[in-house]
Amino acid sequence: MNASASRMKHQDPRLEAARKRLRESVGQADTFEAIREIVTNLLGCEEIGLFTLEQGKKHGHSRLLWSFGIDTERHATLESFEASALEQVLQGEFHVTRVAGENQNSHGHPPLRVFVPIRVTGRTVAVLVMLTLLPQKVGFNEEDLALVKLLSDETARALFDRRANAYA
Repeated sequence: MNASASRMKHQDPRLEAARKRLRESVGQADTFEAIREIVTNLLGCEEIGLFTLEQGKKHGHSRLLWSFGIDTERHATLESFEASALEQVLQGEFHVTRVAGENQNSHGHPPLRVFVPIRVTGRTVAVLVMLTLLPQKVGFNEEDLALVKLLSDETARALFDRRANAYA
């Protein structure tokens, strides 16, 4: 068996299911539903927000485009989150952090916050934020992080490819 076939055999089936779901989404509403399905069912998080960034602006000029389960008054813009995490995600790197001082899950761990850059033509045009994993989920493993990367790559294609010229 060659290396490529071996990788395919051991690849997490969740990745292919998520990729297929996002690529087959039709329209913005279906893409949002696909994101919700992937994040809730495969990553174990039920608080999600997708924030768009105004062209050429920093996180202070963002708006909540779509959300599921988050407090939209508290998190109406990216300004409500940690500036250090946002600087990293604006550079194109996803960021996972534990939030001290907030309610701990049933395993005694502080909640995670995950910031996922959505990039078009090398620029971060949106940020997917995941807050508070389900109580039985302690953190992200390597397969979960691969799903997060897939969300970063495929969400940009699903939502922004048809408008890519606007970001060029």
